[in-house]
Amino acid sequence: MNKRVSNLLLLGFFIGFFVIGYISFNDAIPQEKNKRVYNLLKPHFKYVLEPSMSGFTIKYKETGEKEKPPASEVFKRVDELDKEWGKEHLQLKGNRLEVVDNNKKVISVIILKDEKEIAWIKHFFNK
Repeated sequence: MNKRVSNLLLLGFFIGFFVIGYISFNDAIPQEKNKRVYNLLKPHFKYVLEPSMSGFTIKYKETGEKEKPPASEVFKRVDELDKEWGKEHLQLKGNRLEVVDNNKKVISVIILKDEKEIAWIKHFFNK
């Protein structure tokens, strides 16, 4: 094998590893959230995210049960839990976002300030 072929092969491996790393990195990034609305919803979620020595642990408020997803998937799992919770516990009525409990009783109302917040709720929670 001559030097030119070996250099091209090395360059190909380098580019291949870079592309695979970039794709993996993008897969691990959670969806972007509207900070104001998300922070208002956080106290109502059915879990809390606890830091631990090896990453993060998801602890369910009702049962105390803990879930330990791999570090590369923890934020994707949080997004999944948020979306599942939102399907059952959020009702969008115009610019009013109602948070309901398991019995469908309204426990909180969030007034959405602009179209960006409404669009984010519709997109993120499929409302």
